[in-house]
Amino acid sequence: MSYDGLSSMISHVLCDLDGTILDTMELILLSFHYAFEVGLGQTVSDDELLLYFGQTLDDQFRQMRPDLSSSEIERLVEIYRTHNHLEHDRHIDLIPGADHALKILHHAGYPLGLVTSKRLDMAQHGLEMFDLWSYFSVVVHHDSTIQHKPRPDPILEALRMFSADPHTAVYVGDSPYDMQAAKSAGCQALGLAYNTFTVDDLVKAGADRVCTTWEAALHWIMEQND
Repeated sequence: MSYDGLSSMISHVLCDLDGTILDTMELILLSFHYAFEVGLGQTVSDDELLLYFGQTLDDQFRQMRPDLSSSEIERLVEIYRTHNHLEHDRHIDLIPGADHALKILHHAGYPLGLVTSKRLDMAQHGLEMFDLWSYFSVVVHHDSTIQHKPRPDPILEALRMFSADPHTAVYVGDSPYDMQAAKSAGCQALGLAYNTFTVDDLVKAGADRVCTTWEAALHWIMEQND
């Protein structure tokens, strides 16, 4: 599925983490359910949680429960993180084909950057579980910028670190917020519709291209420089 306005070449590949490289859907849902139950004595549906996927924890809790104070939000985030860390290694896997695609891109000479809303320690741990950490020469994480996706700041920071032209960079992500951030930063937005958001969700958010597998995403990226 292709769209208008794409550059004829790609010099840098930036990637989201959760839902794009690592399949953390089960872990994230479990952690949110736990935080709402323990922290607020509430149940929450998966559909409500999915509405805000792709943002920082603080932003997601704040949008879901705007009546809560800052200290209450901080407490929910801490409950979430504690549970998430304890359950992490049992409930994550690779998005199929992500390891192969990143290996090919790395060995083909594409500079790879990670742009995630996750904290650095857990982002690194998750990637090291699958021997992928060393592929990324630039990492932008939760504490790298004040503003977060869907704002462009994290992607702009990665581009700054690379001294890269946004018009020849692509950001690969699985959420509408990823697509919005990429377009606001002036990058090409490559959506990966795996198990969180649909092709239509990503197209509506501004994706230039949507693939349903990493194999297709890799093929398209490499094809741009043929």
